[in-house]
Amino acid sequence: MTFFSGSHWLFTVKTFVAGMTALAVSFWLDLPRPYWALASVYIASQPLSGATTSKAAYRAAGTLLGAAGAVLMVPNLVDTPLALALAMSIWAGLCLYLALLDRTPRGYVFMLAGYTAAIVGFPAVDAPETIFDLALSRTEEILVGIACAALVSRLVFPRSVGPVVAERLDAWLRHGRAAAVDALDPERRLANDAHWLRLVTDVVEIEMLAAHLAFDAAVERRSLDRVRRIVPRMLMLFPVLSAISDRLAALVDLGGESERIWSLVERARAVVAAPESADAHKDATELRRDLAAAASPSVDASWRALIEASLCQRLRELLDILHDCAALTRALAEKKAEPAPLRLTIELRIERVRHLDHGSALHAAFTLTCAIFACCLLWIVTAWPEGSIAAMMAAIVGSLYASQDDPTPSIAGFAEWTILAAMIAGVYLFAILPHVHNFETLALALAPVYLAFGLLIASPQTIRIGLPLAIVTPTAMALQELYSAEAETFVNSSLAMSAGMALMAIVTAAIRPAGAQWRARRYARANRAALVQAADLRAGNDERLMGLMLDRLFLLAPIAHAVGHTLPQALCDLRTGLNILDARRARSTLDGAPRRRIDALLMHLSRSFRAAAPTPSRASLQAIDRALATARRAGDERLLLSLVGLRRCLFATEPAPERSSTEADIA
Repeated sequence: MTFFSGSHWLFTVKTFVAGMTALAVSFWLDLPRPYWALASVYIASQPLSGATTSKAAYRAAGTLLGAAGAVLMVPNLVDTPLALALAMSIWAGLCLYLALLDRTPRGYVFMLAGYTAAIVGFPAVDAPETIFDLALSRTEEILVGIACAALVSRLVFPRSVGPVVAERLDAWLRHGRAAAVDALDPERRLANDAHWLRLVTDVVEIEMLAAHLAFDAAVERRSLDRVRRIVPRMLMLFPVLSAISDRLAALVDLGGESERIWSLVERARAVVAAPESADAHKDATELRRDLAAAASPSVDASWRALIEASLCQRLRELLDILHDCAALTRALAEKKAEPAPLRLTIELRIERVRHLDHGSALHAAFTLTCAIFACCLLWIVTAWPEGSIAAMMAAIVGSLYASQDDPTPSIAGFAEWTILAAMIAGVYLFAILPHVHNFETLALALAPVYLAFGLLIASPQTIRIGLPLAIVTPTAMALQELYSAEAETFVNSSLAMSAGMALMAIVTAAIRPAGAQWRARRYARANRAALVQAADLRAGNDERLMGLMLDRLFLLAPIAHAVGHTLPQALCDLRTGLNILDARRARSTLDGAPRRRIDALLMHLSRSFRAAAPTPSRASLQAIDRALATARRAGDERLLLSLVGLRRCLFATEPAPERSSTEADIA
């Protein structure tokens, strides 16, 4: 497989130019540690100009915040080493906690503030009176690096985020159509987790890229609004496809679709699979009209007819979702003033919000705090001269990989590549740099390895190799304007870096074992609590509640894939919540006995979900059947179809309801 394309080579050349510029500026300003400016360029640089500017801005804010924290803590606590070690460890853990809760590129501010305090504070412990000067110089070095990275990225062949987002959206649309075609194919109707995982991955990438649009000078501001409008529609595809698969499975159990429904399903499959064209648009318009007519069941419709009506309702929603996503994607790619009129009022059903997993964030923060404090204890007890380097590296690698379920392998991998980086730095320090006498030859000597580092960072497959090499090599080399090298200092510093990362890996493995199963159970419990709230008549902000459930589905998808589980239950919970909220909205148009019947159903469901039983109670099934009879008598199609969906979610294996018994119960 070829990892490196022309865009990768362009990125590495631009990054090298930015790095040498930062190094030259640092020499010119006589900064004490110019190698930090060089390392900062490689940390901040991204293939897309908007992403580089975004990361540079967040890194600048995090650097200032972290330096301020170090200036506050070190002078006041330096006389009590244990208190200082504890304060610095807690600071890093607290910042990591805030970063993990954010889950957007903005969280980088907090993560960087955590380990910047370690970078600035720990080396100043032996000379606390220099803390302000050290903080100022370190901030200047980092700001020089990120400024050079941002300027070169925006001025030299900038690569805009906008077209990349449009490309990702177009790819997602193709994947979504493929998933829909499979869901409608008689031979491929079984749930396919590969589709779910690919679509989830696409949405996550699109949202992460879209977060950088505001920092891209080439992107129009209305592009942000289009992405915000398209994402909820993309998310809604998941429960809609799941519901379609469920209705088709139910009809198979009931003897198969009627001829009319079979024809509509085949037409829907053809429309979804067809490329965009005038004829396809005409076929889709006619199909939407026919589906709308078929989704209006009569009052005396059989259970089979209700299932078919519910299927047609979801098929129409599927067409609307794909139409809206295609219209918004074209508008973003072609920079049209306004997209074609949208069909789905998704904003009334789901709000895009993010689940805050306080438990996982606290667990990761506690692990980081313990690891840094352990390094500090070793440093204090042994009076280790390079102990500050070990504590600093523990803070850096612990923060970088804390978002992973099992960060230990990544930390160990970082440590392994650090050894290689130290070897490269040693070759330069003792064999090459003694023969370098001006900046031009220095840049020429550094070009081979730093161009290679840039290539490794540019490719997603190799960034885990390139990043530690680019961070550690200049640090271990300790590039200065005047050549200086001591073998003993170099070896001790390199060993301290490796020791800090090794200790971080050991503490992480001891305190924080692989947590995928644990997180999956937490998300399942949170969704069950959301169903309790959805059925609570006193609850409000329904759109936010469903948005949280859908966000947990996105968090669960890669975890479920990693541990070999599937996603049907999470999708079923989401559909259950949507049907409950639809029933609650329809309830508002009722009064008297019909309204009380729906209220009774919601109370049954709330008690059943609160009990956390594996399956809802029989009383809930009877309450749904009585509510179905009520909806029939009231002639409320929306309520009737939401109850059909609710029954399928909670009692899919139960036989069809007997109309005579439910109607008699009402009478």
